[in-house]
Amino acid sequence: MPTPCDNVDELLAPVFLEFGKAVYICQCFESSLCLLLSMMAHESAQGEDGAFQAAWDFHSKKTLGHLLKSLRERIEVPEELDEYLSVGVDKRNEIVHGFLTKNMARLADPKGRLEVERELVTLKQEVKRRDIVVNSLLDALLKKYGLSNEILKRNADRLWDYLNPEDPSGDH
Repeated sequence: MPTPCDNVDELLAPVFLEFGKAVYICQCFESSLCLLLSMMAHESAQGEDGAFQAAWDFHSKKTLGHLLKSLRERIEVPEELDEYLSVGVDKRNEIVHGFLTKNMARLADPKGRLEVERELVTLKQEVKRRDIVVNSLLDALLKKYGLSNEILKRNADRLWDYLNPEDPSGDH
């Protein structure tokens, strides 16, 4: 016989799944900015050994807001783009800093759960849009090395398929 806890877990599972997806997109956005800044540092150091890793080590310990500030310090970011990315930082912070706890009362109500889930989808999409913009900036640098995000994604897909072969029964 299911316990009340089982029912709560089942009812909240879609919200937690969406929350996990949103947090993952937030991490992608941060990593993309960190990668961009690290590649820029590598370029500034004219490919000096260790420049990329030193920049990555430095930037990967910074907050998303600080990463955006560092980008502004490295290049002239057009005001419209700066505002657009700043909204992404705000949306990311809304997700990561207490979104579920702030909405706990709404999660107890079936209609409220659906609203919270939809809000997470919207917030996630807003952050993802900013990540796409940062990745377009990354593509400009990657092009110099004969790479692109698309090539890197294809290589990652191939590696995934290699490491996760289909089971003859159809299961992984």
